[in-house]
Amino acid sequence: MQTYDLAIAWCWKYDADFVSQIDSQSVKRGISPYLIHFHNLFETITRMEKGELGFKIFFDRASDQEEDFEQLADILQKQGARMINDVDRATWATDKATMHLEFLTHGIHVPYTIILPPWEDRQELDSIHLNKVGTPFVIKPACGGCGDGVILNARTTDDIQAARQQFPYDKYLVQEKISPIQINGHRAWFRVFYSCGEVLPCWWDDQTTIADVLSPSDIDQKIYSDINHIMRKIAQISQLDLFSTEIALTQEHKLLVIDHVNDQVDLRKKSAYLDGIPDEVVDGIVVNLIDWVVKTIHPFSTPKESS
Repeated sequence: MQTYDLAIAWCWKYDADFVSQIDSQSVKRGISPYLIHFHNLFETITRMEKGELGFKIFFDRASDQEEDFEQLADILQKQGARMINDVDRATWATDKATMHLEFLTHGIHVPYTIILPPWEDRQELDSIHLNKVGTPFVIKPACGGCGDGVILNARTTDDIQAARQQFPYDKYLVQEKISPIQINGHRAWFRVFYSCGEVLPCWWDDQTTIADVLSPSDIDQKIYSDINHIMRKIAQISQLDLFSTEIALTQEHKLLVIDHVNDQVDLRKKSAYLDGIPDEVVDGIVVNLIDWVVKTIHPFSTPKESS
């Protein structure tokens, strides 16, 4: 059997640069990568089923977007490949309703939220105390991504009922709308990445979707430390290797987790896309991922930065 260290499955065209960077840096670190795209997907599956091809670690950037890749993920999971991220764990952790309750249990602050059952399970709503979430409020499906189905300025129960019918089999969150404070000209809204044990925070303007690197000198050291602590606690809860979270600093100077756990994070670089992620953050994510792969495959090697 021909065995590779790292298989990377991808299908989103904007992932090309990110995947290429992992591929080239893996080779420099002595890791054997194998890229799986539409053109070689079925050939790869066939060879695996024949016992001709195997992988130690699988980085899945495709199965949640394209059904054709689900079989690949299932085979690798059954064969015992280490997953980034584990498919079952990611499905559980990206359910916003589930994570909301987990965060409350573990002492992570979140906006006041009402969790509603799927429309298909119960169409009529009991009395909802919207005064507790205020007006306007946010409506979001529990398992949605990329902003799909999110309403940012809802005001009535009619808005809630209309939203629930967009994804009738999903739970919905009715959430207090948060307005962050301003710090040195920035809205104190942060998009924070966790990559294989490392925390990489960014300023992220929720209105313009523009991101910038958040340096420790930009904000109070306690706030910076608390953001790091929150992310590490979320990593312990979710057991994911790579994800992002949105955190805001409120007028009361409290850090609230606004968007819980995002799997399959958008890693387009800002140098190529205005609304992309700062290049140094993406570079850091790549370094952390490859360091983790090296340590997993060769546990006695010494991590080093990719050049």
